[in-house]
Amino acid sequence: MKISRKNLLTLCGAIILAGAIIVGGIYGPTAWKVIRGPDQASADQVVIQTPTVNFEDLTPQEEGNDPSSGSADPTASSTGNEILPAAGTEQSPVKEQSGIKKYLEPDLSLLNLAPSIEEYFGPGALSDSAKTLAFGACWNINQYVDGYLFGITAGPQMNEPDIKKYIVFHKTLWDKLMESEPNLSKAATFDAYFRNMLNRGIDAFDSKDKIRIEQFHQEIHDLDTHLFRDDLSSKVYGATPFATKRSE
Repeated sequence: MKISRKNLLTLCGAIILAGAIIVGGIYGPTAWKVIRGPDQASADQVVIQTPTVNFEDLTPQEEGNDPSSGSADPTASSTGNEILPAAGTEQSPVKEQSGIKKYLEPDLSLLNLAPSIEEYFGPGALSDSAKTLAFGACWNINQYVDGYLFGITAGPQMNEPDIKKYIVFHKTLWDKLMESEPNLSKAATFDAYFRNMLNRGIDAFDSKDKIRIEQFHQEIHDLDTHLFRDDLSSKVYGATPFATKRSE
């Protein structure tokens, strides 16, 4: 069978895009930096802690006065040069001796769908790539929302505009992947809910409405720890239509 150069280039482009989407869902902050590229370091560049600054390595003069951070708040800084921990080596965000939690990559070994959502990922419903991307998006976003609501001991730090852009980033990856899902109709209920939930998070952080942000936090928390990981030890808010009742 003859393959024209145009068809070959199109196929290669599709493969590269699919790979970028999957990697972006797993390694959100790192992939975001790569996709944006060094030539886009403009005034609206999103500052992502990957991982957060180790305050024990900073002198009193450096702490809170790093001109490259663009903020007097040291918790909003990013080194950008530290090596991320390998996926699967930790089960919770890394915590320094000072109590500061750093960004942690999604641990795919913990992906364990709760019975209340498993039917939406039955045979042929969504690809493994889609499940991995949804899990990674919830894991990543939940870390920063925890840090935003409960401080540096709960999660890495970003402000409202940056978290909004971070959610938009993951939603864009999801939208692109859904364009090529072969059996999306079988999981249409979850797909519609997931897109709308991310939109609610984007709107909440755009408006800086603490009540709506907390509502979004409950949803993203339930999806991350309860529905995707079936973590019996985590708090269950019951904030999603897929939540199951479980005694605490």
